[in-house]
Amino acid sequence: MDADMDFEQGGSADALAIFQEAFNAQQRPPPTINHDRKMLDLVFVQDCTGSQGSYISSATKNIQLICENIFQSGKLQSREDLRVGLVAYRDHPPQDHTYVTRNFGFSSDIDKVHRDLSSLYASGGGDGPEAVTAALAEALKMDWNERASKMIVLIADAPPHGIGEYGDGFDDGSPDGNDPLELARQMATRGITLFFVACEPALSSYSYATDFYKALVNITSGIMLPLTTADLLAHAIVGLVLENLDMERLVREVGQAVAQRILGNNESVDEVARELHEKLLLRNESTKKVVIESIYKDSEESRHNVDVFSRASNLADARPHLRKISGTRFTEKYMQVRMHSVRSSYGYGYSSPSLPPRASDSSSRSPLSGGFGSSPPRKVVTDFATFGAPKTSSVYGTAVQSTPFSLAGNQAAFGSMRTNNKATIYDDDDEEEESGGGQKVLLRDDPITLDQARRITMQSAWRGARG
Repeated sequence: MDADMDFEQGGSADALAIFQEAFNAQQRPPPTINHDRKMLDLVFVQDCTGSQGSYISSATKNIQLICENIFQSGKLQSREDLRVGLVAYRDHPPQDHTYVTRNFGFSSDIDKVHRDLSSLYASGGGDGPEAVTAALAEALKMDWNERASKMIVLIADAPPHGIGEYGDGFDDGSPDGNDPLELARQMATRGITLFFVACEPALSSYSYATDFYKALVNITSGIMLPLTTADLLAHAIVGLVLENLDMERLVREVGQAVAQRILGNNESVDEVARELHEKLLLRNESTKKVVIESIYKDSEESRHNVDVFSRASNLADARPHLRKISGTRFTEKYMQVRMHSVRSSYGYGYSSPSLPPRASDSSSRSPLSGGFGSSPPRKVVTDFATFGAPKTSSVYGTAVQSTPFSLAGNQAAFGSMRTNNKATIYDDDDEEEESGGGQKVLLRDDPITLDQARRITMQSAWRGARG
């Protein structure tokens, strides 16, 4: 196959073929699910290498409040209906000699989950890419409740081994023999939705990591959220959970009919999604939707890479077709803010300081660069002025000290609130919001979007293919 061949955007035909192959192998109707009681299995997969201290700390500090606000949403009947799991990971030896993964299992005892998180600390990391694939394999084999909504939230700033990054100590892929693209499709068939919290700017200094993770969440019909500060982690997680529970309700309602049209009638995913969207709008269906300002610049190369990863059966098939991104992946607005922050931290008039070179790389890198193909030094910056929470603020906001969230009717309110007609906005400081403010996580309660209808269609087809 020509390494420079183009892949069409979309992929409905290929997706249909994959669904149909799985469907033909099973030829069984989708399982009957009890719609009366809502349950949630939520697994956190956390990078515990040296750069992740602020994210581990944020998750530990806020896990009880996160769970409390899931309960307050009214979407679960009892605390036993929420099970939280935790998988921590670092890297394979000889890159790291502490542990590859630590699987703490599921628990409805949130105090236990808090203790588990408290036992984690950031250390090590080795070559850049980490044991992401091994961690996802651990999460997949957990004792998931088939009647529950199933979510994995992966929090990381580095790619898995084997996607083609410079200096990868396991360039052929994960030493355990697993492939992350194959694991993602297994998740999709089992109804497990993967969400990814991208810790920026570190992640986008890699050549292909950003595109890889976009593809990974696309396969399971999840969402990727780029965060520039760990202070917003709790807000992002609660928003993702509430949106996913809304989506799961619709998948369970229309899933069998949608799967039959795609798998039984050979209709395209896009065609069914458009019709589903129109019908849901006609009945005034609304859902929660997590919105965050994008810091990524659109490019043809990036779209191509996402499509390549999404279509490839494994990493080895994808790698020959990937294209390098020239220049930065970030928007001009984000780069201006980042440049101002870096210069301020080094003093007035200082520009483009170079970071020390890695032992495996003789070239030095500027923190203002967007990444040009080599793995970055492992550092997560947690404050970028416009894109970061004020240093004097806490994750709780300024008006609410007992909890980072409050629920007003059916609206999830993040921290100190300013509300418009359609969205609730996390706001640490109203004056800063008017002048640019910090990076915001919004949870909108809007009519269902075409993108959401397509995610419902894809999830329904995957689950129907499993049979």
